Amino acid sequence: MITGPVTNDELALRSSIGLFLFAPPGINERLIEQAGFHLVRQEDVTSNAALVSGRWHRAREAQRASLLETEGEARFEGLQRFFGAVHRLTTERRLSRIVYLVEKRAG
Repeated sequence: MITGPVTNDELALRSSIGLFLFAPPGINERLIEQAGFHLVRQEDVTSNAALVSGRWHRAREAQRASLLETEGEARFEGLQRFFGAVHRLTTERRLSRIVYLVEKRAG
């Protein structure tokens, strides 16, 4: 979820490993209701994303030589840029990670 100013370059880095959809606040909740579900609870787990991405970045850096042999320089550096972007954007709370618990409406 976009919760602050993010550049197009930052979004490109953040989505460089696959398909991601970035939405402003309120969109997911509206789509959950439109799909016929009831939103039971939502939780902001952005701090978890920041923690994990930082750990991945540091762990990969510590194993740089080994990973360069396995992945090659382009893949290694691309993933490091990805984890760095995730960590920066979530730490600064410009992108947020929200978990939703929903239930199907009766009937």
